[in-house]
Amino acid sequence: MEIIQNGIFFGILISFMLGPAFFILIETSIKKGFKAAIILDIGILLSDAIYLLAAFFVAEKINHWLTTNPFVKYIAGTIFILLGIVSVYKNIIQIKLKNSKIKEVKEIETDTSKKIIYPFQLFIKGLGLNAINPGVLIFWIAASTYATNELKLGDFQLFSFFGITLLTMFIVDVFKIYFSSRLKEK
Repeated sequence: MEIIQNGIFFGILISFMLGPAFFILIETSIKKGFKAAIILDIGILLSDAIYLLAAFFVAEKINHWLTTNPFVKYIAGTIFILLGIVSVYKNIIQIKLKNSKIKEVKEIETDTSKKIIYPFQLFIKGLGLNAINPGVLIFWIAASTYATNELKLGDFQLFSFFGITLLTMFIVDVFKIYFSSRLKEK
């Protein structure tokens, strides 16, 4: 029972940490709706699960690699800057399209192509956004170290603890997505 309580508490705590994934999730929910944000969230949670598995099996090696290779920070920073530039560029294009008649033609073109690619793009965006943030990996390494050392959890207990944590994160994210998608009406 203690594992379940700690997993739920930990999941709620993580869900309200303010980072890029939190804001992108809220923004996607407001701009693109509930279903789009759920797909994005699944990508984010899959990235968390991958990092969590990496933390379990190679936490010590990864921590050593990150501290001895400072270029990782620069690569991750460059990727974040590029994502920001692409986002700003997309917004500028959308504003220009709103002010011109090309918008009508563009909507017809995107309606057919985005139905196939759109969910996959959101999933990859969520996966990539979380994956390029080195803080996420460091967080999961710290979390698995804490669960192992402080909570004295064994392998199955760790699996249960973090499974409950990820499930709680998803449930809380669904509520965040639902309520933020309701803001679109306002």
